Amino acid sequence: MGSIVIRKAREADYEEIAVMIARLKTLNEELDPHFKVVDNLGEEAEKYASRLVNSDKHIVLVAEDTSTSQLVGVIVAELQDRIFYKPRIKALITDLYVKPRYRRRRLGTLLIEKLAEEAARRGAGILSAIYPSNNAIAERFYEEHGFSKLQVERFKKL
Repeated sequence: MGSIVIRKAREADYEEIAVMIARLKTLNEELDPHFKVVDNLGEEAEKYASRLVNSDKHIVLVAEDTSTSQLVGVIVAELQDRIFYKPRIKALITDLYVKPRYRRRRLGTLLIEKLAEEAARRGAGILSAIYPSNNAIAERFYEEHGFSKLQVERFKKL
């Protein structure tokens, strides 16, 4: 494996991003039945990725293996205006995925570090993450990176 570069996503990346997002959502479903994926997951992931790459309310970074020119990881954050709180702008990590054969190489850490830099540059004063409550791997990962609980979300099926 060659060297890895973390960079902003480009329009040409959206198909590879969509595949990784779909894998992440499928993993969420495996970990928690409350995250049942839609039948047309691939199609929805492509539409989502296409919108993200051109959004000014999102930050999308990718990890690229320069020896293969393939994307091997992605991180997505939504910039949110917390009108009642300081700091006002929050970057919320909604998606973080690294392909299995590239894990345990600090790529998740590099993606978060670069995301934090870009979020701060775009005015964010706080970084948070959202993931399924049954995802112990994500829980441990974010705790190891200095994240602590910010709020609790509860749900009731209708």
